[in-house]
Amino acid sequence: MRTRLLATVILLLANQGAWAQDLAQRFLPLLQTAGVAGHEDAVREAVRGQLPAWAQARATVDEAGNLRLTLGRGEPHLALVAALDEPGYVVSRITDDGFLRLHRHTTGPAAVAQPLRDQFMVGQPVQVSTASGRLVDGVTATPSTHLSRLTAAAEVARIKDLQDLWVDVGASNAAGVAALGIRMLDAVSLRERSQLLAQGHVAGVASQLRAGAQALVEVLRGLPGDTAVPGTLTLAWVTQTQFGGRGLARLAQAIRPQSAVLIGRGGALPEAPAGWAGVVLSTAAVPVLFADTPVEVVATADITRLAGELAAGAGLAAWRAGAADGATANAAAGPAIGNRPAPLTGSYTVLQPLIESYGVSGAEAPVRQVVLGLLPAWARPEVDAKGNITVSFGQGGQDLLFIAHMDEVGFEVTAIRDDGSAAIQVAGGVYLSLYEAHPVRVMTPGGAVAAVISPRTAYGSATRGQPELASLGLYFGTRTAAETRALGVQVGQTLTVRKALVGLAPPRASGRSMDDRAGVAALLLALRQIDPAKVANRVTFAFSVDEEVGLGGARALAERLRPQVAFAIDTFVSTAAPLDLPYLAHAPLGNGPVLRGLDSRTVVPAAVISRITALAEAERIPLQVNVTQGGTDASAFAARGAIDVGLSWPGRYSHSPVEVLDQRDLDGLVRLIGALAQRYGQP
Repeated sequence: MRTRLLATVILLLANQGAWAQDLAQRFLPLLQTAGVAGHEDAVREAVRGQLPAWAQARATVDEAGNLRLTLGRGEPHLALVAALDEPGYVVSRITDDGFLRLHRHTTGPAAVAQPLRDQFMVGQPVQVSTASGRLVDGVTATPSTHLSRLTAAAEVARIKDLQDLWVDVGASNAAGVAALGIRMLDAVSLRERSQLLAQGHVAGVASQLRAGAQALVEVLRGLPGDTAVPGTLTLAWVTQTQFGGRGLARLAQAIRPQSAVLIGRGGALPEAPAGWAGVVLSTAAVPVLFADTPVEVVATADITRLAGELAAGAGLAAWRAGAADGATANAAAGPAIGNRPAPLTGSYTVLQPLIESYGVSGAEAPVRQVVLGLLPAWARPEVDAKGNITVSFGQGGQDLLFIAHMDEVGFEVTAIRDDGSAAIQVAGGVYLSLYEAHPVRVMTPGGAVAAVISPRTAYGSATRGQPELASLGLYFGTRTAAETRALGVQVGQTLTVRKALVGLAPPRASGRSMDDRAGVAALLLALRQIDPAKVANRVTFAFSVDEEVGLGGARALAERLRPQVAFAIDTFVSTAAPLDLPYLAHAPLGNGPVLRGLDSRTVVPAAVISRITALAEAERIPLQVNVTQGGTDASAFAARGAIDVGLSWPGRYSHSPVEVLDQRDLDGLVRLIGALAQRYGQP
């Protein structure tokens, strides 16, 4: 009988296009919802919110947080059990300087088999789930790429572990953490948790476990109503499967079926809970690609297929692949980016559209359009053949140049393989480990195309922290090169992680490409404060391209501009963070902008330093003078005789997905640029 039912289900699945689209829109928010073991309430409510109205009315929640629904009566009694939780971390310490330390308490399969499990968390946007239900945005610290030459090779090569996980929520002390509502044992998970790929594939954190939970939802959504079942059928979504099976043990106190199917991950059966001796256990799972990584890939078609098989196994002859009448889809709006602790205001309103524009070196056009749109009405911008923007004004005095670059580090597509994946190369300096197994966007003429950077080959047995570039690639959910090209993907296109300017504890914020969109924002904001008719110097503000791959834009500008002083407005890599070297570049955030007195390419003359610090003091602008590694666009002009001066904001975690700055430093930098443009060199 059940064999015939399964054959019927397979035929029904042949015409499921509309349901597949609906399923993807419902599954993405479920996948986006964090549910570390012991903190599953939000996941349970996301599951319950998808149930048909009749099932919602009958479902109950027990003391362990399990969601359960029983249909029918008598024997045989079959239980279908899916997980609500996922492996993850909780806050184990709040430091005096405002960082969170983490503990991994879960005991799922990844806890033993995955050497990169903690490293996948390093340098990533995260969210803290507080007891009030609020999500607080934060980031995990990472060594700054600019300082990699000063770091021992063995340290760079080492796989990062739990000791390397420090969460930065923007607080300066423990009291600032408490003000955000964060306390000990709050759960911490990745913020970028889900990505819809091509052909109904979905990538994300714990996708296989969530797909099992979704399949159980689809069993109920495929029924026409409270349908008669042969015997008794219990559907349960249980907690703490990744922490000793505590939710399953609680379920075993309430029911004793003849058989049970444990849905989630395939493989060896767990030990039967007390009271279930003699219960026939089996497992079922949706197939997964890149298992035990942040980009586990499942297909929505496989979720539907598993739901059909479960329905057939339960003898649900009325099951059909389609949304049930009265079902709610209140989670279908799509994945969200956490709750910002405060609205982005002031100078952040200029920085935000710059951060959220994509402009890897050589592909800065979207950023250039934003810059042109944010210039004051009096500006007369010029765009050269290279793509640089210049705005010149003033007369007499000294020739001054202020330059910030529009490009950012990222990747470029170098080949599309026969299996639909793509090879990539780096544009600029990055730690590859920060991008491995995370979602990205490829920029095409038709818009952004979703992909993931697949983990290295044999990632489950990795012995080095940094992967080889050749072992990484792009996965789109496609199966052939033609299917990938049909998405609009071509060789030469650029890509980077999904980008947003996200507020941390005020006045700090985080985003990919603070280097150097914050410099660009500072120039734009300074221009808004300047009256060009009152400027006694000859001043040019320049927005350059190709800085991250060899100062290409600045070198082109140096062919025609001859400033006496070139001020590079670029990041200052602060080591006032847990994982960077402490003996240089210790410029605390919030203490004001930084004058780069010395870096890898520049020594600023003492007289120039004195002149700038005196002007800052006169304007009551707090200013830090410090030394760091790296270089700036200004060195292209120094090679032709200009004085080269770096002006910066102190920033954390350079060239990572989670660069951090303090708005007070950005605002001070804006004031300093305006004062220098108008008064530098004047009596």
